[in-house]
Amino acid sequence: MKHRQLSEVASWAGLRIDARQEADLRRFEAWLVDEAADGGGIGPRESSHVWERHVLDSLMFARPLVSAGLTDVVDIGTGVGLPGLPLAVALPDISWRLVDRSGRRVRLLRRAIRLLGLRNAEALELSADRYLAERGPEPALVMRGVLPPPELPAFVERMVAPGGVAVIGGGLDPDPVPGAELLRFPGSEILAPGRWLRIMRRP
Repeated sequence: MKHRQLSEVASWAGLRIDARQEADLRRFEAWLVDEAADGGGIGPRESSHVWERHVLDSLMFARPLVSAGLTDVVDIGTGVGLPGLPLAVALPDISWRLVDRSGRRVRLLRRAIRLLGLRNAEALELSADRYLAERGPEPALVMRGVLPPPELPAFVERMVAPGGVAVIGGGLDPDPVPGAELLRFPGSEILAPGRWLRIMRRP
């Protein structure tokens, strides 16, 4: 069942997931349940839905990125690596900087990166403003539900370099955001019908 679900989401997102990557995604799922939940990285009631709500949901973010020729992406407010860590597994040719201001969550995330042996992912304990001051705007950004919709345009303008793209996830009923394109995952039993992403591009 999980293999079929992964194949469907990966196909929609434009990903090719081999057996090793699938094994790593399942190891990450197990780590989220065994360690991240106890450490406050995910809600206590999420354990039975981790594969669909966190691992597969994270892979959705790849669709606007796979054909963009990117080498670097930043995940702001990543928590324990969502969506950035599954994306780092699925897109190993991209360098991923996973940024969160919580020291506890970043320590958990660094352990997950070591457990998976990922060489293309770096966890940074920084606020978004501090990251911007130290690194500057990036060509691509991913983010899950970190900011209210009215704050997104100004945030993307600051954090994303001209010509770049931000891929932002949220719930089931998106509020309109000027300049944002909505990308929906087709309704199925895998992800809740109407799962969507906001795609925001900088001119």
